[in-house]
Amino acid sequence: MTALGPVEVGLLGLLAFIFGLDYIWVTPLGIWRPVVAGTLTGIILGDPITGLIVGSLLEFVFAGLFTIGGGTVPEAATGTIASVVVAITAGIKPEAAVPLAIPVAVLTMNLEIVVRSFDAVFTHWADAEIEKGNFDKIPLINILGAVPWALSRAIPIWAFVGALAINPQAVKSFIEALQVVQLGPLTIRFWDAMGVAGAVLPALGAAIMMKMMLSRETVAFYILGFALAAYLKLSLLAIALVAGSIIFALYLFTHREALQQLTLSSGSQGVKGSATSKDFFRWFGLSWFIQSSWNYERMMGTGFAHGMLEVEKKLRKDPEELKAWMRLHNEFYNTEPHVHNAIYGMVISLEEQGADPDTIRGVKTALMGPFAGLGDSMLWFTLLPIAFLLGASLGVNGNILGPLVALLIWIPVSWAIKYYSLVYGYKYGLSLSEVLKGDVLKVFREAVMAFAMAVIGGITATYVRATTPIVLAQFHGQAIKLQPVLDQLMPSLLPLLFTLFTYWLIKNKGYSYGKAVIVLFLVAFILAILGILG
Repeated sequence: MTALGPVEVGLLGLLAFIFGLDYIWVTPLGIWRPVVAGTLTGIILGDPITGLIVGSLLEFVFAGLFTIGGGTVPEAATGTIASVVVAITAGIKPEAAVPLAIPVAVLTMNLEIVVRSFDAVFTHWADAEIEKGNFDKIPLINILGAVPWALSRAIPIWAFVGALAINPQAVKSFIEALQVVQLGPLTIRFWDAMGVAGAVLPALGAAIMMKMMLSRETVAFYILGFALAAYLKLSLLAIALVAGSIIFALYLFTHREALQQLTLSSGSQGVKGSATSKDFFRWFGLSWFIQSSWNYERMMGTGFAHGMLEVEKKLRKDPEELKAWMRLHNEFYNTEPHVHNAIYGMVISLEEQGADPDTIRGVKTALMGPFAGLGDSMLWFTLLPIAFLLGASLGVNGNILGPLVALLIWIPVSWAIKYYSLVYGYKYGLSLSEVLKGDVLKVFREAVMAFAMAVIGGITATYVRATTPIVLAQFHGQAIKLQPVLDQLMPSLLPLLFTLFTYWLIKNKGYSYGKAVIVLFLVAFILAILGILG
């Protein structure tokens, strides 16, 4: 077993802290995602390939698990660090280490719930400073709100890795004792069974995405992606290109009139504001802190106040007027943090044109819900999972380009969406919101969900790994196995059945994600012990 020293323990906790900042600061880099987090953990421990493979496998498990609104889900980065540490230090198979991510991820989720309540302290602190006229303290207050979020990631890792470092010999003995366990007449090869269960767990990520996006309109594209992977053995990237081309052509020709609204050419020439490129870049930079002090009480309120401070100081010369406007922006506000910039740009533009507080409050209240739906489906349930799943499809085979591919998709596209949302929100104001709330939004979301389902179909056939070693009969000394029979009936049939089973648990039985993963793990683990899965 590889020993962990204080340097490794400290660095891994610091890494988790940085992942927490990347997460709460609207994922500018995406390094908290498992395929990247696992690789970076492996680099610290001297085995980046094992870290990459474990992280890639976990990317499939955690796909679709994102916090929407006030919800919480198991936290992927800490679970990934813990699994990679065990895989490398104990020398177990990457698949066997995958299930170990779940308890650490759930622990971090519960710490996050505490943070979401505690961070209201920063909002009330901002209230107090606004009343005192100390407006320049708001940026610091908001940024400090990210520290508890980052600590909620670092503390579990320091505790977990520190415990492993205290008595590595005891951990080694425990792991070795589980290699083969005799339970009455049953011989349990624990880590082999863990590996089988870990290979099945990506069905959870596929099922979660299906719950969000599978419908009568998108089921055909799920079947398309599954068939391209199962029968033609296409890679995930090839499936994305084929399905994307089909969907683009289909929606372009069937919804041409609605899509033409995107030109904004009719009825909207934009406004001639005073903003320069330098202003847009500065506002763009501030917008990354929109949810820095996110809390259950005001959510993004203090982040919005932070972003508007310099605008208000420019527009409001009377201290009492400035105080009133900063109170307004420190109120409740919550939407998707990338397309939030469209609302942000609209508010700046409208205030420059002399809009009153009630108008601004009304714009924020009316638009944050629809824009949240647009941004969540576009960013968190399509762009981010697809980018990092494509990277994981390379990384699972030990290809170090996997994380780079994921980041080269995520960073430029997400940054462009965030930047141009701000620019077009400022220039086109409420006319942009009318376009996005019309048929364009509906058509775009349908196309996005269709594309996502095609990719998830490919993931089901390729990365949910389930086979059976059952021998049906012996014929002239030759074993007739069940798996080839199933393959002739339908390739990847068992992965499909496990995915549909998990989808049924979540969608029809109403199981939480945590409960569903426990059931999925236990079923696969027990079937492996009984020799039904191998």
